[in-house]
Amino acid sequence: MQRPELPPRDIPASLRGTIGSQVRFNGVDETLVSGLGFVVGLNGTGGGILSESVAATMEREMAIQGVGQAGAFDGTILEGKTPRELLNDRNTAVVIVEAAIPPGAPEGSSFDVYVRALNATSLEGGRLWTTELRFGRANTFGGDQRARVAEARGEVFVNPFAEPGKELAGVTRNVGRVLDGGVVLDPLEIDIRLDNPSHARARLITAAINGRFPRKSGEAAPARGRNDEAVALTIPRDYTDRPGEFIELVKHVPIDQSLPQAYARRYSETLISEPYLGNEMAWALQALGEPALPFLRDLYDHGDQVPRLAALRAGAQLGDPRAAPHLLDIGRTGEPNMRPDAIALLGRVDGGPTVDEALKQLLAENELTVRIAAYEALAERAERAQARRLAIEAQYTSPTDPLRLDPSRIDAIAKMVLPAGSLQGVGRLPIAGKFVLDRIPYGEPLIYVTQQGTPRIALFGEKLELEKPMFVSAWSDRFMMASDSDSDPIRLFYREPEPPDLPSTARSARVSIETAPRSLPALIDFLAHSPTPEDPQPGLGMTYTEIVGILYEIQRAGAIMAAFSTERDRLLAELLSADDDARIRIRPEGPDDEVRDVLVAPEPGDVPTNEASPTDESRPSLVVPLPGPGGAP
Repeated sequence: MQRPELPPRDIPASLRGTIGSQVRFNGVDETLVSGLGFVVGLNGTGGGILSESVAATMEREMAIQGVGQAGAFDGTILEGKTPRELLNDRNTAVVIVEAAIPPGAPEGSSFDVYVRALNATSLEGGRLWTTELRFGRANTFGGDQRARVAEARGEVFVNPFAEPGKELAGVTRNVGRVLDGGVVLDPLEIDIRLDNPSHARARLITAAINGRFPRKSGEAAPARGRNDEAVALTIPRDYTDRPGEFIELVKHVPIDQSLPQAYARRYSETLISEPYLGNEMAWALQALGEPALPFLRDLYDHGDQVPRLAALRAGAQLGDPRAAPHLLDIGRTGEPNMRPDAIALLGRVDGGPTVDEALKQLLAENELTVRIAAYEALAERAERAQARRLAIEAQYTSPTDPLRLDPSRIDAIAKMVLPAGSLQGVGRLPIAGKFVLDRIPYGEPLIYVTQQGTPRIALFGEKLELEKPMFVSAWSDRFMMASDSDSDPIRLFYREPEPPDLPSTARSARVSIETAPRSLPALIDFLAHSPTPEDPQPGLGMTYTEIVGILYEIQRAGAIMAAFSTERDRLLAELLSADDDARIRIRPEGPDDEVRDVLVAPEPGDVPTNEASPTDESRPSLVVPLPGPGGAP
């Protein structure tokens, strides 16, 4: 029996004829995945009582992996232990692992995961074993066995502003996250379903998408027709980190590709006559690609704010260098709530050295959000420049050379290593395989740390050195640094944490007494480095969490004249949008924040969004300033 034809969707007249006006998208929401995981390396804070169902499930999984079998784990902490003994060990914990996978995330893409201990008072020092993540909420053996779509592993990042092993009002250490620790194994498919099946229309939609986003070498075409009512959609590599943007663009691509200029004229006229449609028209103009640029440029200096900003957003996303002067004008002198967004868009504009120099000038601004936005834009531009250099080098490498870099490796290296002294002014080095350290030698001294994605510490200012004389104490004097005069070396004392229930006569924690470097970058490297036979240089082998906590204590003690700032949390918002009835405990973002239980299903507007255009006046700042030296903000 033939299905009755559906009536046209109720959409603005100017958007009729776009793909989104005639189809629905399946698989474009963030997807909640979770699992039961196992954390090792705790400081005697785990091994608590578990429910029998959880314990049985974990014992079964460990047995499958060979735990308890003779010879399976000789030479490791698992040698000679049964699964039950391992679960009762005070240095381990069972955790619930949760994450929100972005729509269309391709195989191998990474994401943050949230962990919550079931039988530990603190996850400090812990490392998550490889954990399978499946759709929906975590369940025990015997429940609904859903498909495995991802896995997670890595160092657990907990609140860095509370003292390990001690309870503090409003702060808990039994929750945390593994930054960039999740990996997609089985990509989630995105389907475009036609409202009214038609082989001809499905072919037109497929051709329109592939024409707007032509495939690159080694990639499949982004759209693939399946039948008369479905088109499969794949996220191109260029949009791996921005899947939501790609989907929005596809929704606004015209099905008829014969007259793009006519669509551009219609959208630009609508932008002026119906400014309340500014966001939709910006997407529609951007979806047209290069044919829209002449019409966008006519609006860059329009007298009305909404058309102007919508056009600048679309033009910047298309990389139009002519948008740069207008965005710079907003970034320098615009309204406070608009400046960071305009600066962020400059990270996407191919405006040459002029844009880089202008952004470097903004690094010296007093406004913290402006400085951070300028740094992030410069870092994005530096990554692209590095990727171009590596791609050119790869062209001159023999295809049979095992050291030849493929596009995915080029992208990964470009995000991890940035040469100092580049035009963009951002240098980056990986530190001990734990995080990256960015150097930005501009403006007043500032320490900025990220708490999501790739762990990152950014140091602003030309010369960051510790002040003398000085005294810094942290973690009940387990860590101390002192210097009595400017000529006196900096003495460092560090005692590793000990299980809290051991008598003093049984304690044997390693104690380090060292001379610490005065340079802050050198100190960070020293704190992170773990001596090995191959690299016996001294170091304390601290985690990213511990190093962030130490940097805060150094700054709070006035041992370095620099401000301190953290990145506001996006992971909570992603989890909230992926599940409509979960209750999640929020980790504090600053030393004075409180732990809160949040019921997932917030009222509209309660959750900060990940993306916002320059016209979004309600966008919350993603930068959290902490008190400066002497208590100054």
